[in-house]
Amino acid sequence: MDNENKKIAPKKQSLFPLSAEDIVDNALQNLDENQARQVTQKAADEMVRIAVEKRKAEYRNSAAQEEMRNLVNNANLLDKSVDEYKINSAFETASGTTTVEIRKSKMAAANIAAIIGGIAIIVLLMFFLLKN
Repeated sequence: MDNENKKIAPKKQSLFPLSAEDIVDNALQNLDENQARQVTQKAADEMVRIAVEKRKAEYRNSAAQEEMRNLVNNANLLDKSVDEYKINSAFETASGTTTVEIRKSKMAAANIAAIIGGIAIIVLLMFFLLKN
């Protein structure tokens, strides 16, 4: 039992406190072959999970961009044929849900331009967030 405690303790004493990296490195160095294999498997599983989540986020972002383009096109079509309308829509994006409302009334033509600009900004922000 005494030998096991010596293996876990850091090999050198330092004037500086141990960082989380030092503790993890020390713990990894003291794993036996079976434990190392288990840690490697868990790390591989986590990498696969992260890769799947990233792909899902990219898909949601791409689908949301397409839906937003369709929404803007529909609003443009309504602009040409209807004096007043209101469109509510929600998009599942990579970072959550984005809700958009577009309405046209006799005094709301400028609001549509502002909403379209807002949608463009949201799409650009999502794009840059996904790159990181």
